[in-house]
Amino acid sequence: MRKKEKPVLIRMTAMASYEGIQDDPIRFMTTGTMTQPGKEHYVIRYRESQQDEETGETVNSDIELDLQKNRVIMTRSGEFASTMVFARDQRFEGNYRTPYGDMNMAVYTRHLSCALGETGGSVSLRYQLNLQGAYASTNELHLEYRSEGGAGVQ
Repeated sequence: MRKKEKPVLIRMTAMASYEGIQDDPIRFMTTGTMTQPGKEHYVIRYRESQQDEETGETVNSDIELDLQKNRVIMTRSGEFASTMVFARDQRFEGNYRTPYGDMNMAVYTRHLSCALGETGGSVSLRYQLNLQGAYASTNELHLEYRSEGGAGVQ
């Protein structure tokens, strides 16, 4: 088992749709770190910066992705904080914390595919998001990571 932290390059594409209307995809590339707490178990950490639509200010969030073959846990900390658990055909309920108050949140994972390795890997998710008990959107997230010198997953 490896516990040493190593730098990784992360590419992510996220898409959301509501009532059949798809938003423009959000694509970004960043750097982060990866540890391997167990066999076929990886933890990736990175910082995400977004512009708050209400205030125009830049909001930073620290993201942790706990990746295993059949389960992904995404923990976001900062002003907008949440934990989401993704496991195919399973529902997870939690809270979405914002500076404006907390909201009940639920995710139902329709698709989860992980190809994980020490030098690179990928995760593909499709899930339904409900906020305050009402349908909010259907989301897709595709993430690829590779370590320095790693070929990654094509």
